[in-house]
Amino acid sequence: MQQLQEAISIPPPGQQAQYKAVPPERPHSDLEEVRHAKDTRHAAVLALIHPIDEIPHVALIERNTYPGVHSGQISFPGGKIEKSDSGLIHTAQRETEEEVGIIPQAYDIWGELTEVYIPPSRFLVKPYIGLAKNELDFIADPREVNQIVHAPLHRFLSEDALQPEEVAVGDFKLKVPSYSWDGHIIWGATAMMISELSTLIRSYLED
Repeated sequence: MQQLQEAISIPPPGQQAQYKAVPPERPHSDLEEVRHAKDTRHAAVLALIHPIDEIPHVALIERNTYPGVHSGQISFPGGKIEKSDSGLIHTAQRETEEEVGIIPQAYDIWGELTEVYIPPSRFLVKPYIGLAKNELDFIADPREVNQIVHAPLHRFLSEDALQPEEVAVGDFKLKVPSYSWDGHIIWGATAMMISELSTLIRSYLED
């Protein structure tokens, strides 16, 4: 656990690590430009690492089906910033409590990842990394969450964990680099965040 704390506390590797999880022809977003664009919508998510039988797992959610671009996708708990939030960390923690029932006192924020811009929804998403020392009791919000998915962290750490998978994007099907676990395909912004997280941990462990 000490090694994991140290690994996720160092500065993240950035967009180069994230873009391993997108098709090579996709251009990199200019985060500075997006950050100050008037139509950008700001959001935050929490990559919560927690033990199950003493093995570190990552908590993910399968969103309910709804009319929207992220319907039914696998993601980290999180959402858009509200006026009542004191900042983006507060956003990530509030949304995590609302969606999966985990209060901020149950874990510590140990690090953060690089922002990810999602062009279809115009969200600029800030990911934070939380680490829980004890097993947690998750409760899915039935309005937003179809199910909670607990994936072993080691499942994402190998270089070949990313594999091309066919996914539906609107009326089209595209083959994109993706992670898979327990019958779920993890792609898009969430895969980009996992790619950076796994690169961060792997680079620390290999030093």
